[in-house]
Amino acid sequence: MSMQIIKVSRPTRIELLRLRRRLRLARRFYNLLKDREAYLLEVFRNLLREVVKTRRELNELLIKAYSSYYTSLYLEGLEGLNVYASTIPQTLNLYVSYKNIMGVWTYTYGFEGIPPPQPQLPLELSDLQVSREKILELLAKVFEYEKTLVNVGAEIARLRRIVNILEKSYIPRLTNTIRYLSMKFEELQREETIRAIRVKKKLVEGRVF
Repeated sequence: MSMQIIKVSRPTRIELLRLRRRLRLARRFYNLLKDREAYLLEVFRNLLREVVKTRRELNELLIKAYSSYYTSLYLEGLEGLNVYASTIPQTLNLYVSYKNIMGVWTYTYGFEGIPPPQPQLPLELSDLQVSREKILELLAKVFEYEKTLVNVGAEIARLRRIVNILEKSYIPRLTNTIRYLSMKFEELQREETIRAIRVKKKLVEGRVF
């Protein structure tokens, strides 16, 4: 069976101690990364559920909004809708902030300057204005959730690569190297013991004769 080991420039007992220390650190680092990966996976699953829920709610509101719009278009005509639209403030600001999820930076979004509902509008347009703020709020949430999904997913993939390298390559090679050096030093110790016994035996024989 082939055994991959780490090349050691000077196979000494001090180097063996260093390798054992590196192995302990590698295993501790591996456990920390596994815990972080498990936490981020749970965050990813929760975000995915929130995205599906929010998008479903947003689609329902958009269906109602489009229905109100086309009803108003049918009743008021395009020119009438343009007249009503000209009375509504057109400035709308999107603000962006940051948040940190277990070391993963992502964004939060929101809208500012949403104009209040205008009085004396047709019923369909009034319904459309009432649902406008909720639609914008849901859009901001969808932006936030989907961007967070991308960032968290990229971090999970990066962690998985590192964990796989530690699990399948680095830690086994360290373990094999430590085992190889330990066996080598044990063999040297046995040879020293046998040599000492032989020397002692020869000394005893020399004294007898």
